[in-house]
Amino acid sequence: MAETLGVLVAGGRGVRLGLPVPKAFAEVGGITLLERASRTLARACDEIVVTAPADLPLPPHAHARVADIPGAAGPLAGLVAGLAARPFTRALALGVDFPLARAEALRVLLERLGGFRAVVPVPGGVPQPLAAAYAPTALTPLARSLAAGERAVTAAVMALEPLLLSDAEIARLPGGDENFFNLNTPADLVAAERFVLAARGERSA
Repeated sequence: MAETLGVLVAGGRGVRLGLPVPKAFAEVGGITLLERASRTLARACDEIVVTAPADLPLPPHAHARVADIPGAAGPLAGLVAGLAARPFTRALALGVDFPLARAEALRVLLERLGGFRAVVPVPGGVPQPLAAAYAPTALTPLARSLAAGERAVTAAVMALEPLLLSDAEIARLPGGDENFFNLNTPADLVAAERFVLAARGERSA
């Protein structure tokens, strides 16, 4: 059993990014989004699974790959497949499109789980279920929602009645709301590159 399971959701096809390859291949700071998320989760989890549709090419990685639930498109299918892949005590989900997430902030989400099925940050009022913590009790209701035809990961996760982290609480996390910068467009890719380069400059100063 994994004490802390990392579910790396990598199923994006990169259409909005205008890429000829899946989103996981996009690079920020010379590192693919898949590798960035993998490194972040490795600092907070003792086992990681990578979820994506079975037919989706991914960059090389060192973790077990789990196919999304067949017949269901979207990140909810990947989240359910990942949580079902291994027994776990607690889990972190992280989409490849959160390149600025910090392991230290994700660990805080785990610490807040308590008796909740999930802990979901809500920066600017927008829930981020793919940068969130989950208890084993989340799996069955999420799987039922998927089987019932739900495809919106946010709707399925909010039905868990999770603990929601407000802007004030997010501001106290290491890295603050940068952790939940969601990369979807070419402009986002440029912005993420700037964040990373600025952070490198601060470390070398």
